[in-house]
Amino acid sequence: MTVKLKPRIVTPSYAPDPSVTQRRLEDLQRMFGMYTYPFSMSPNPDYLYVAGVTARTLAKTTFAIDQRQGLSVIIGDYGTGKTMLARYLYNSYTAGDVREPSVVAYIPDPPHPGTRELLRRIIQELGGKTSKRTNDGLMEDLRAMVLDIFAAGQNCIVMIDEAQTLVRRQLDLIRELFNFNAGGLVPIQVVLIGKEDLRLSLHNAPDLNDRVAARSTLEPFTPAETAELINFRLNRAGCKLPLFNPDAIDLLYDLSKGYPRKAIKLAGAALWYIVEFGLERVTASALDAARLRDEIE
Repeated sequence: MTVKLKPRIVTPSYAPDPSVTQRRLEDLQRMFGMYTYPFSMSPNPDYLYVAGVTARTLAKTTFAIDQRQGLSVIIGDYGTGKTMLARYLYNSYTAGDVREPSVVAYIPDPPHPGTRELLRRIIQELGGKTSKRTNDGLMEDLRAMVLDIFAAGQNCIVMIDEAQTLVRRQLDLIRELFNFNAGGLVPIQVVLIGKEDLRLSLHNAPDLNDRVAARSTLEPFTPAETAELINFRLNRAGCKLPLFNPDAIDLLYDLSKGYPRKAIKLAGAALWYIVEFGLERVTASALDAARLRDEIE
């Protein structure tokens, strides 16, 4: 007998950056009018800078989800913002204020290498429970849950980060999810997010690869986008000053090569450097000194 599964909608919480003490926050407020730290390394979607390839990726992926086209794939190198983008997508669909209200399973670390473990994890993240032990039993419970969500007028989305770790039999299982049928529509949307190895994995799983409706590749930012990223985060934190001199922005881009994570790390080191020494602006020399002090390669 099929177990009755009750979907849930949850919102992830973000722990404060442990490196930012109350005294440091007071320094940021006193010196630059900031009410929070703008360069935290945690993937807080409130700080996602949407431009360029990030904007195009969001547009393609959300269109595929909203139109119930099935499978979307996002590929990016280390530090290109994949997890931040995943968190942003998650919040967009669980908040229900902009996008269609949805039930979303976000799996940041897929189990390796079993299929039963993956099925059970999807069911749990969608808010369900099951006592089934076989793949067939788990698949049947997941199918019942997905169709219940669909019948309730909601979209069912499964997002898997670090998807390059999925093995072939797990990819075959994901392909089977698209056999769920709801009057000719695809009742489950899957977003696979991973590093470059995911491209090869999909190439070796042609039956799944052929089902990709939206495929995007995240790339490093341009010099102009890198500058806008830094200013966006500063403004988001409440700083209205042009805090980074142009020469500092140029050096930051040269050092980061436009990779968002490294750019943010460098900017954070430079910000604490000028706070410590009571400087008003980040110059190229201050940024370089901060980089050397913090041993940022």
